[in-house]
Amino acid sequence: MPYSLPGVGAESMLIVLDLMGVSASSGAACSSGSLEPSHVLLACGYSEAEAKEGLRSHVRPDTTVEEAEEAAQRVANAVRQITRPGVCRRG
Repeated sequence: MPYSLPGVGAESMLIVLDLMGVSASSGAACSSGSLEPSHVLLACGYSEAEAKEGLRSHVRPDTTVEEAEEAAQRVANAVRQITRPGVCRRG
């Protein structure tokens, strides 16, 4: 499930989400592990900055609504944590 959080760098989000127990990655699966912006997102017309904000979350077929809601809440909490004054937003 791809999504973007404008103004929040994917690298920062991945670190915080990992600490919160949320499985996510940046860019396309074929560029996993790269710190470069996703070539797939760039080819779709996203700017380099926008491509660096792209994330993918992994959902199992047996994921419950409650688990999905909890993951969404953790993503929201991670955004709040990263966008606090004095915290690096891009990275």
